[in-house]
Amino acid sequence: MSPVLNALTIGSSQFSVLLFYTLLVFALYATLGAFIWLKPLEVAKKPYLTWAIMIPLLMLPLWLGASVWVFAVLLISVYGFKEFAKGTGLYEKKAYCVVVYIAMILMAATSILRDYGMFMAVPIWGVAALTTIPVFTNRFENAIQNIALSVIGLVYFGWFLGHLGMLAQSTYGLGYVLYVLIFTQFNDAMCFLWGKLFGKTPFTHISPKKTLEGSMLALLSSILIAYLNWPIAFPHFEWWLVALAAIVISFGGQMGDLVMSSFKRDLGIKDFGTLLPGHGGILDRVDSLVWVAPLFFHMVRYFHAGFGS
Repeated sequence: MSPVLNALTIGSSQFSVLLFYTLLVFALYATLGAFIWLKPLEVAKKPYLTWAIMIPLLMLPLWLGASVWVFAVLLISVYGFKEFAKGTGLYEKKAYCVVVYIAMILMAATSILRDYGMFMAVPIWGVAALTTIPVFTNRFENAIQNIALSVIGLVYFGWFLGHLGMLAQSTYGLGYVLYVLIFTQFNDAMCFLWGKLFGKTPFTHISPKKTLEGSMLALLSSILIAYLNWPIAFPHFEWWLVALAAIVISFGGQMGDLVMSSFKRDLGIKDFGTLLPGHGGILDRVDSLVWVAPLFFHMVRYFHAGFGS
């Protein structure tokens, strides 16, 4: 097959994937809405309505191309770090925040350029730059705390989330990104719904409303969904890798949520912000993706490559 014909075939395939998942998102949204209102689940109504705004804002960049999507991920990372910095008091330390923002911009640029090596290197140099700030500012008060908080921001909200941009740079990139976006949120919803319906056994005081029954039923739901998505999102995966993708979504999503919950409990806050009614801030909505994005990316790269050297 000629390179031109191959490119056209890939383009057509990715368009079909994007169209399918766009229609699926709206179908799932309508179905979930019917369930919430018929049950009824009053606590879920406000978050559900907020999704009416978030869904178009997430889907439009994917329709506009991989570079636009990387820029959208950058905006989410920057705003997420801003929420974290304000919650921890780091926001008043402008030099640290500026270095983190610059590192995030550089990571986004490496994603657009598909430079995997530099994408992996920028966080390391970013951390190194953060450690020099007390030297250049000649201020050492709380230096260790400020550096530590900045490193969490850079790695967690810049690099971890930045993998969502790198995921889009593969032949099957749209399938990867859409599967991760949609079904990480689906897993969150299943944890909540199954927990409400069948949950009896809390398993962590970090998030007392989470139940063992809800988590296990969400995992089983994610495995079933992964196999239903096999021919569309990742038709080249082996059968066992499909199961692993589901485990990454379920385990990573719940771990990301719990880690962020531990941060909030330590800070004594309920949410990181108020931007999204019924959800809190950006970080309260993307906390599950923080873990899922790098886990899924490196799983795919290890077994199927496609992201540069």
